[in-house]
Amino acid sequence: MTDAVLDQLRDLGVDYELVLCDPELADTAQFCEAYGFSMDDSANAIVVAGKADPPVFAMCLVLADSRLDVNKVVRKKLGVRKCSFATADQTIEMTGMQIGGVTPFGTTSPLPLWIDARVM
Repeated sequence: MTDAVLDQLRDLGVDYELVLCDPELADTAQFCEAYGFSMDDSANAIVVAGKADPPVFAMCLVLADSRLDVNKVVRKKLGVRKCSFATADQTIEMTGMQIGGVTPFGTTSPLPLWIDARVM
């Protein structure tokens, strides 16, 4: 999926730094420690799934040290009665990426992107 991510970054004219990561460091705290990034400068892209027929999905971008309020905020925004984190299989299907390496760029399916204001 790296090619799709890089292609979209180039298409958008986004300046970026490519960091090749050890897949064993999918945990954000471990990643930050190993690569010298601050948790304050890191964010997580999390795919959520609303229980509906068909299911509804969105991607949420939150600071690395924040918790995503799936049961209240996300559920309400999705307009569903029940909501959860997407499963690993759903995440791969919607993004083409594995949990721990999800980015808003280069996804295989268009997803609404909700960015926590603290990320900005």
